[in-house]
Order: sequence, then structure tokens, then C-alpha cells
Amino acid sequence: MKKLPLLTALVLLCTMTGCLEDKNAPNIPFNVAPTLEPYTAPDGTFDVDAVRSNIYLKGQHFDLPLKVYDLGKGWEYKLYDRQDYGLPNGSGLATIYYNGVEMGTVSLENCYEGKEEASVIYSLSIKTSDCSIYNITPLVSTIGDVEFMLGPPESVDDVQEPYTHAYHYGVDQGVDGKGIFRGHTIVINFNESGVVDYINITYSDLTSSSQ
Repeated sequence: MKKLPLLTALVLLCTMTGCLEDKNAPNIPFNVAPTLEPYTAPDGTFDVDAVRSNIYLKGQHFDLPLKVYDLGKGWEYKLYDRQDYGLPNGSGLATIYYNGVEMGTVSLENCYEGKEEASVIYSLSIKTSDCSIYNITPLVSTIGDVEFMLGPPESVDDVQEPYTHAYHYGVDQGVDGKGIFRGHTIVINFNESGVVDYINITYSDLTSSSQ
């Protein structure tokens, strides 16, 4: 039996397994950070890549950032009205669902009217006990748990009820001229009992800031 040249074999393999570029994929005019295999940093250390690689929503592993086109079977999203929230064209907010069950709220970039399928999720907020980020779970984890895993916060804010204060970790560059929050951050809100009530993680391109 003759052997195929290596290059020919690789091309055939890609064709059979579908590894060629999807021609139906929407255009995204920037590089989206690659998906990471979940890993952990040493206790007491904030590593944004470790944190973003360990997001679980109702038992489903979730990657951030993520193209909405790649959400997959069973996933859907419902956009907020851009005008109600004063969002410029190109940014967006949405609630995401898995098999009809709400999984959290997300912020979107590259979200243009009529081309929402090209949006990229760069920020996620969760507040239910069947979701976690870096094994930090709303309504379960405590201040002590958070500090053990991530260390002392870089800043602390007093916030309005039902939360009492929030821990901030990571790089925060603020909102750019396109309405996109530029940062590599996690913000954890606690209730009056010192239990996590709400978590937000953001991972956007820090080199794309446009004022």
C-alpha cells in the first residue's frame, strides 16, 4: 500500500474533520484571546488567566472571552435594549441561557446593529449558587475563602444594599470611546454576613483602548 505524502495527508485529514475555516463565521476585526485549559495559581495569588479558565455555569464550562457564534447547541442570548442603557453601537448587554435556563449577564463588544452574531462576550456576572468563578461561589463562599484563593484585594469599595462592600482585583483601564470596559478584573460583592453575593469577571483586550 502506497503512503501519501505528509502534506497531502494533513490536508485530507483537515477536510474530513472540518478543521478548515468556517466560511459562515462572522467577521471579527480583532484577535480574540485563546481558550485556556483550566489551571490554578498558588493560593493567595490573583492570576487573571487562571481565573478566566475556571468559569462554571450550571455545570457547564464557560470560556472568556467568547464569540457568541461559538456558544454552541443549547445556548442562546437575549440582548438588552441598547437605548435603554445608553450603549453606543458596537457594545451591548445580554442575558445568556442554557437550555432555557438563565446563566448570567454578559457584556459584548463588536456588537453592531444587524450584526449581533459577530459579538464577543468579554464580561460576565453571576449571582446564583450553581455557578462559580475560580471555585468562588455566590451564596456559599466567604471573605476568608476569597482571600485564601486570591489574596488580599487590591481595593475595596462600599456599595449599596443588598451588598455591603466589594473586592477588586486586576487591571482596570475604564470605559473606552466605544463603550467597552477595558480590564482584566474580577469584582466580588459580599453581603452583610461576609458571604459572596455577586461576582463579575472582565477580560477584554487592553491594547484596543480607544478614547
